[in-house]
Order: sequence, then structure tokens, then C-alpha cells
Amino acid sequence: MTCDEAKLNINAMIDNEIPEEAVQPTLSHMESCYRCRQDYIELLRLQKRMKGLKIPEPPKEWYENFHRNIFRRASGWIGRLFFIGSYILLLSFAFFRFFTSDEPSVFLKLIIGGIIFGFLVLLGVTFADRFQESKSDKYKGVMK
Repeated sequence: MTCDEAKLNINAMIDNEIPEEAVQPTLSHMESCYRCRQDYIELLRLQKRMKGLKIPEPPKEWYENFHRNIFRRASGWIGRLFFIGSYILLLSFAFFRFFTSDEPSVFLKLIIGGIIFGFLVLLGVTFADRFQESKSDKYKGVMK
């Protein structure tokens, strides 16, 4: 048995998750390997210290604020979604009426269509660049 295999088994022994057939080879390895035996002793000491620790329970207000905060965020996103969706529908209706109407000239329709197409292309490129930049942002998650 190698030291790497023994270390995995030692961790499993500490957590009482080792198969019975692996206990004896691991113990035999620890008898002959000082480093693995020291690792086992250190892990036992650490486990003993950890058992004595008491993890404090968060106050009841923390749970209440947590749920309110989630509700606030969700309602904010729902509000934005409805606002932006309604705005897009309204603009789509206006453009549809403009382009299907017989009153404006074809030249004016082409100019406005070009402006709209250019805006949509720029918007798409901006979102794609921002998305790509957010993947490699080294300050992501840093609090202000």
C-alpha cells in the first residue's frame, strides 16, 4: 500500500467510512510508516477538538431578514421583467404599425429600419461583451 492510498483510508477511518477489508492493510501500513501514523494521530486530535466546538445558531431575526431579502430580490426581478417585457411589446406594436402603414414613404421606412437594426446589433454586441467580461472578472463577488 502506498502512502497516498493509506491517507485516503486514514481519512475514511477517522470518519468511520472505511470498508472492513481495508482496515487491516491500513493499520499495517501505519505500523511501518511514521508519516502516515503522525497524520492519523493529528487527525484524531483534530476530531477530538472539533467535537468540543459548539456552532452558534443564528438569531431568529436573521432567518426573517433572509426570507424578506429573497422576497425583495425576487419581486424586483419580476417587476423588471414585466416592465421591460411591456416596453418591448409596446415598441414592437408601434414598429409593426409603422412598417405596415401606407402613409410613410419606403425611404423613411428603410432609414428607421436601419436605425433599429443598428441599435439591436450594438445592443447584442454590448451584452455579449459584458457577458464574456463577467466570466473573467477577477473582482466578482468583492463587496464594495
